[in-house]
Amino acid sequence: MNEELDTLIKLQEIDSSILSLKQKLEIIPVEIKNFEKKMQEIDRQFENENKKVINLEKKRKEKEIEIEDINEKIKKLKEKTSQVKTNKEYQALLKEIESVQENLKKEEENLLLILYDLDEAKKVLKEIKADIDTRKKEIEANKKELEKEIDITTQKIDELKKERKQLINKLPSEIYAEYMELMKKHKGLAVAQVKNSVCQGCFLHIPPQLYVEIKLNQSIYHCPQCGRFLYYKPDKKLEQAQVQTQ
Repeated sequence: MNEELDTLIKLQEIDSSILSLKQKLEIIPVEIKNFEKKMQEIDRQFENENKKVINLEKKRKEKEIEIEDINEKIKKLKEKTSQVKTNKEYQALLKEIESVQENLKKEEENLLLILYDLDEAKKVLKEIKADIDTRKKEIEANKKELEKEIDITTQKIDELKKERKQLINKLPSEIYAEYMELMKKHKGLAVAQVKNSVCQGCFLHIPPQLYVEIKLNQSIYHCPQCGRFLYYKPDKKLEQAQVQTQ
């Protein structure tokens, strides 16, 4: 194979790898942010459930104080029964006591409902807390893995850049300049394989005579349509099949 063509192919492979790794580096921070958002959502979920428990605890205390006040009122009303002088006053006082006791019964039932809701809310909070701890550990582990991936990917890019520099030194400056122009023009693909007489860059059918010459890989040729450097890669499976049929 032509040495300059071989260098161009290797350079393209390295640049394609670098581009791919850089795209990966762009995606990783987004994935990390997604994990951080999940952590925030989990914290919000826990906070919302915790607020429910706090509010119910507050309602419980308020209701208990309210019931205590009602009991105190009933006690004072009962004490007054020994002080009334007429039957009419006594009956009125008994009726008031009965009304307050009915209110007490109602508020005690409300307290039971609050206690039930509080018990259920505490159970849910406990379950969420256990789930949160597990999910947070998983998210943190995934986040650390991605951060580690950044370091590994950055190191790979640095290694490829060193190889790239060595390859550039093998190319004439005018060919490298042309290569870089094609890279910019065709979004990172300056060197394309010709497969079954078709340019894999723009999918133009290469003229038969040019295709024959490209298959030799002895000179540098360009695609008549997109201008990319072209090379031919023999199909090993096809070659083996042809040998077996002979």
